[in-house]
Amino acid sequence: MFRQVLVAGIGALGSEVVKNLGLIGCGAVFLADCDVLEEKNTARSILLREGAAIGQSKVSYALDRLQTWFPQTLWNGMPVEIADVEPEQFLKAEVLFSCVDTDLARTEISALAARYRLPVCDAGLGGVSTRVGRVSWFPGVDSAACFACLLSSGRRAELFSMWESDVHACWAHERNEQPVWTSTATMASIVAGLQVEIALSATENAKESFSVHLDLDGVPLSQTVQHSRSVMCPLHAEMSGALFPICTLAECSTCGRQFFPHRRIAWVRRWGACPFCNGRELVILDSLRNEMVERAS
Repeated sequence: MFRQVLVAGIGALGSEVVKNLGLIGCGAVFLADCDVLEEKNTARSILLREGAAIGQSKVSYALDRLQTWFPQTLWNGMPVEIADVEPEQFLKAEVLFSCVDTDLARTEISALAARYRLPVCDAGLGGVSTRVGRVSWFPGVDSAACFACLLSSGRRAELFSMWESDVHACWAHERNEQPVWTSTATMASIVAGLQVEIALSATENAKESFSVHLDLDGVPLSQTVQHSRSVMCPLHAEMSGALFPICTLAECSTCGRQFFPHRRIAWVRRWGACPFCNGRELVILDSLRNEMVERAS
C-alpha cells in the first residue's frame, strides 16, 4: 500500500486515478494541476462534475470532493504544474502518477524523476483511436529507460530546447497544441484502474521499464512492450543545480514592453502573457540556471 504519492494532472484520467487511490486507502496524495475547470471537464469526470464552477481551480475543487469522499486519506495539492511543486513532495513520495497530455510535460516529469530517483507510472488515452490506452512503468533507476528514452533524438532535442537553452529567440507552444492523447470517460476509468494496479505491483517487483498497450477498437488486444534505456538520453547523466532555467527578462511582441517573469521558460512558453496588454507573443530575452523556480500560488 502506498503511504505517499504524487499525481500530475487531474483531467479525465487523473480524476479516475485519485478516485482509485482513495478507494484502496492510500495514506497521502498530493495533486498538481494548474488548469481551471472547463465544460469539457465536467462532462468527462465524475470527480469534477457535481456542482463544478467553470473557471475554478481543478485542484481546489477536487480536494474538497476527495476529502469528503475519502477522509481516511490525507489530500493536499497546489494549482501548479508538476515542475513547480516543492522538492519535499518528491522526496516524500513513493511513486508519481503521470496523467498529463503532452510530451513536454512527460519529459519534464522524466527530469524530475531522475533528480529524485522517483518511480513514475504514466498513462495516456487515445492516439489512433479513443478506445486505445497505454500505461507505462518507469522505475526511477539510472539503468532503466525513462520516457525521454522512448523519443527519437530529434523529438527529444526539440523538447529539451523548450527549457534547456540559456536564451530562447521566440515564444512557442509545443508542437501540435491539441493534446497527443484524447480522452473518454469509460476508457479513462479502465486505464486509470490499470495504472494504479500496475504501480502497486511494479513498485516492489519491476526494475525495468515497460508499457502495457490496451486496444479495444475491434477485437480486444493487450500487449506488453519492454523498454531499454537510450545511451543518448541526457537525463541519465549526473545533474546539479536547478533543473529548469528561469526566464528573467521577456518582451511582448504585441506592445513592445519588457517585463520580468521570473518563471520557468517552459511555463512562460505555455502559459505566459504580457502583464500590460495580455499578449501571448513573448520573446525570451534573458534567463538564469542557478536560481530556484519561483513557486506559483
